[in-house]
Amino acid sequence: MEQINLQKLIKQISPLYNSYKESKGNINGTEALFIMWEIGELLKKKIEEFGIAPHNLYRKIYGKAEGKEDIIQRSYITREFLGRAYRIRNIFENKNDIEKDFPNLKKFILFREAMPFFDNKKYMFKGRDREDLLTILNSNESSDLIFKRIKLLQKEKIGIKNSRNQKLIELQPQKEIFITFYNYVFNLIKDNNYRDTREKVLPLINNSLISKLSSNTSALAQEGLVYKNIDEEIFDDYWISYSKLLKGFSEQMDAKERRRFRRLISPERIIKLADMLQVITSEKLFVNFKNQLN
Repeated sequence: MEQINLQKLIKQISPLYNSYKESKGNINGTEALFIMWEIGELLKKKIEEFGIAPHNLYRKIYGKAEGKEDIIQRSYITREFLGRAYRIRNIFENKNDIEKDFPNLKKFILFREAMPFFDNKKYMFKGRDREDLLTILNSNESSDLIFKRIKLLQKEKIGIKNSRNQKLIELQPQKEIFITFYNYVFNLIKDNNYRDTREKVLPLINNSLISKLSSNTSALAQEGLVYKNIDEEIFDDYWISYSKLLKGFSEQMDAKERRRFRRLISPERIIKLADMLQVITSEKLFVNFKNQLN
């Protein structure tokens, strides 16, 4: 049976994804929808051609979690983003429909919050309700005011409240970054000997910085530990994203978000990542850790 050429598909999606990420602060919501529609179109063609379940395809593009077969992360394109792009492709038959319905969509986040009203069978708006919603989304009001109006509609029609679970959902991007970096470090150790690991890491990041990241990861596992300041320049996307994640948490005076994060990622898992980072700096630690894996 013919298999999907994942690398080819990723090469097709990546320029669009990178364009979206690099310019999302400068483009309006309609332009963002165009880009995501194109990604959704690429996904839809493969889903229909190979009869693959959408979530299975997202997982293959991004890569599976630790301990699973097919463990290597293939791309930075998250499953959440891919799922949203595919939903957008299914909402709009073509890009002309986007332009017709959203001639003045200020920000993509406004459409994102209203998506259930366009594709959820239980909550989908039709007729006059849909027209009124489009009027709200395309209005000349401020984005903040439009956002509040959509939230009120959610509360009225769906019953979404500002619950603990909703707050956890807001930390999904941070969760994805942590899992991506955790799997990267785990595979780096599991699939290489100490010398090869050092050769792959040291051109990008030095031992001092690795130790600081290890210490700051430990600090994330519980309150009261001191974060170490990182001044070194970093040259690799994995390390950059994770360093920014730790910096973001360290700068928050209120501990609520860190506590919420520990509901998504257990302190034990956070400590394990801290330990794995330290393992990279010492051959003795590295060998001991590898022996535990075997």
